[in-house]
Amino acid sequence: MKLIKKRLRNLLEYFIKNLEYRKYKFLGLSYNEFSALKKRSIKKESILFGKEIKITDSFWYLHSLKELFIDEVYKFTAKSNNPKIIDCGSNIGLSIIFFKRMYPSAEIIAFEPDNDIYKISEYNLNQFGINDVKLFQKAVWIKEEPLVFAKKGSLSGHIVRERTENTIEIKTVRLKDFLSQKIDFLKIDIEGSEYDILKDCGESLKNVDNIFVEYHSFAENPQMIGELLMILKNAGFKVYIKEAWENMKNPYEEKKGPYFDLQLNIFGYRLL
Repeated sequence: MKLIKKRLRNLLEYFIKNLEYRKYKFLGLSYNEFSALKKRSIKKESILFGKEIKITDSFWYLHSLKELFIDEVYKFTAKSNNPKIIDCGSNIGLSIIFFKRMYPSAEIIAFEPDNDIYKISEYNLNQFGINDVKLFQKAVWIKEEPLVFAKKGSLSGHIVRERTENTIEIKTVRLKDFLSQKIDFLKIDIEGSEYDILKDCGESLKNVDNIFVEYHSFAENPQMIGELLMILKNAGFKVYIKEAWENMKNPYEEKKGPYFDLQLNIFGYRLL
């Protein structure tokens, strides 16, 4: 009886995994590759649309594939075939690959401050023959100055106040300086500095047609979601909000998450 239950359980697990795999199959992943990634393996390479690319973490890689290529959270309709896109927090380059598949002639400026991830991004873009993107090994900020950056090795590297064992000094640029012209799409996923930067950009945000912001609320800091939404409202955006990650299952009991207590995907757009 125990053997039958075990076989039924294994069969059910296989069925569920195979059902999930079907969503990813068009990306060029084999079932074995998908299974290895699901185990949060130490794999450092993968296949995407027939190209061999480098990755940093299999769990977050699959999460990004779903968010970008299956859910298409950055999909937008541009007014021309060569939209101007600014990608703040481009990580290993998946978002750039998505934009370039959607608009091959897009003019993209991208920023990734982590030196190791920046090199991976360069490699991945080269694998796809993407050589016309302005990719900077810098962080966006409210002014040009050196800052301390905490390296996390996947998606959560961020600016910090004090040096620790896993921090490096990085260069920054003022994002506002890049918004003097019309921008079709501005993506900001920078793990916690978004409010300060949007506040500094102010009136310049009126030059942006579409904006994506992943909002991060640090558990130990005051939440600035109201102030951030007011900035977007004052810039003329209508917004739609989704939960980016479930940080607390029982917020009345937990009160705050282990690191972030709130992560939101904020979509800002303009009505015609």
